[in-house]
Amino acid sequence: MAETTVTVTEDTDEQQHGPDESQQPDDQHGPAGDEQNHDDSESGGDDDADPEGADQLGDPGKKALASMKAERNAAKKQAKELQKQLDQIRAEQERANKSPDEQAIDAAKAEARAEALEKANARILRSELKAAATGKLRDPSDALAFLDLSEFEVDDDGNVDADELADALDDLLTRKPHLAAQGGTASFDSARGKPKPRKKLSKADLEKMTPAEVTKAYREGRVDT
Repeated sequence: MAETTVTVTEDTDEQQHGPDESQQPDDQHGPAGDEQNHDDSESGGDDDADPEGADQLGDPGKKALASMKAERNAAKKQAKELQKQLDQIRAEQERANKSPDEQAIDAAKAEARAEALEKANARILRSELKAAATGKLRDPSDALAFLDLSEFEVDDDGNVDADELADALDDLLTRKPHLAAQGGTASFDSARGKPKPRKKLSKADLEKMTPAEVTKAYREGRVDT
């Protein structure tokens, strides 16, 4: 009888005090830890962003950046040329296994494709170059007259390197500053001999420009607000 009483007493103590707190899962620290991990993951997401003030480089920094761009463009062109040579070797190997008639047909098709692609790329380059010259040259079509389109390339997706276009236009303005739409060389109205007012860029003009050109336009106060 005494043994039964002891058992009931132990059960009662457990009901009053509940299970041992040392065995309860430590849930109160879980959300905080998760939140901290989440914050840490977000804080490290901008490692690839450009450093602040990168667009305000001095002359040494600009020269170094221009040199890097030139090396990058040269490497890209070299890689494209090597790929083109590899494609030609593969095509020659395939032609060697075909009959003369099949080779003639393939050659005619390849010539037609190359001609069509050349015309399409020329249209893309003219359009992109005029758009890039808008706001930089008094007459954007001057870019077509003074720059060689063969110096630029259109990639397989129909895109043109905006940096190459911008660099070419800057070089053109250095050689022929009278073509500039604004800046150190003011353009004059030949009829009255008065400086022509600086052109303000509209929203439609901004839509044709690259993000870098838009930023520069805002800095120079050329945006019509």
